[in-house]
Amino acid sequence: MTILSPAEQGGLPLQEALKEGLGHPLGLESLDYFLKDCEHLLALVNDLFRPTPTAEILRGLDPYLRSTRQLEFLVATGLHPKPSPEDLKEIFGEYLERYQERILSHNCDDDSQLVSFGKTSFGSEVELHKLVIKASHILTISSVEPHYFSGYTGGRKMFLPGISSRRAIQNNHALALSEEAQPLSLEGNLVHQDMEEALSFLGAKRIFSIQVVSANSENLQGCFCGDIREAFYSAVQKARRVFTREVEGRFDIVVAVVGPPLDKNLYQIQKSMEHAKMALKEDGIVILVSPCHQGIGNNEWLKLSEKFSSWEEVLTSSEEWGLGFHKLYRTAQLRRRAQIWAVTSLPPEIVSKVYIEPKESLQRALDGALSVKGRGCNLLVLMDAGHQVPVLQSVSS
Repeated sequence: MTILSPAEQGGLPLQEALKEGLGHPLGLESLDYFLKDCEHLLALVNDLFRPTPTAEILRGLDPYLRSTRQLEFLVATGLHPKPSPEDLKEIFGEYLERYQERILSHNCDDDSQLVSFGKTSFGSEVELHKLVIKASHILTISSVEPHYFSGYTGGRKMFLPGISSRRAIQNNHALALSEEAQPLSLEGNLVHQDMEEALSFLGAKRIFSIQVVSANSENLQGCFCGDIREAFYSAVQKARRVFTREVEGRFDIVVAVVGPPLDKNLYQIQKSMEHAKMALKEDGIVILVSPCHQGIGNNEWLKLSEKFSSWEEVLTSSEEWGLGFHKLYRTAQLRRRAQIWAVTSLPPEIVSKVYIEPKESLQRALDGALSVKGRGCNLLVLMDAGHQVPVLQSVSS
């Protein structure tokens, strides 16, 4: 048995790393210079489905933000539900009380809040929250981790899907059916290219970006500031080193243990499945372990699954089913070459609807997998599977 735990990464204390990043901005002048003629600053921040240490970053930015004439915050939720008051407290920490009246959460279904900029060459309507028009300057605060079909989080994702319309997100996510839409993959990735193209519609809009790489510790492994693209690609290089672990070969069984914040619901479990498959043999078994203590999450894909009698039917469908189909399709693709089991707190009939076989406990799942593959099989336990990506040595070298 091989156990892959997140490696000790070291890094710098957050405030020190932030000061270092702000002191060496990429492609732009300093944040002070950026804000000196700012009339209206819009700060885009992540919700709790990303491990971004927003409140701590705001502490370091306090001297800059205090002098801003007009400041508003927009939580870039994409398709995620509106943050609860408790969520906002966790996102903003001690600064929630100060900024309470200036915080909005994006709603992808509220057309009254959206402004159209045009359409990408991939067919995505560039419809963004209207505050990007009202603001003279935009500050983005995000983190960069592997993402199962856009390659990485961060950067351009703050706009698409972060503050985009459901229509735009639906079209963008449909590109996840392409072969190049994989974790760690940017080159040739249509999802990523569409996001980048959407960002370009903002043209000369003044954007200063803060993008951190954090392996769920008190330290940051990197903090990259300045131009949103330069900061993103620099963060990607660091994130690949932080979140990937080399393995010598593929495994018969991969146990993917989902950690926070991706252990909230069934919708988020896919990220861990996609990482696990990268180290799985043909005809292998993936065992997903996640409490899913907040239930299903976005249930559109669950409703969509009821239109298909089997995962095989998903693969042969020629219709454009819209949002959620990419998740069913990618699960069905893996089912074609592997078994997918899951240990969760959800009713078994719910898990089964998305072509995943529920198991009562991890012990029963392991016993069952070993009886199928034999006691001499090789087994990988992938901890924090939603962020950690196993990479074959031949691929990473």
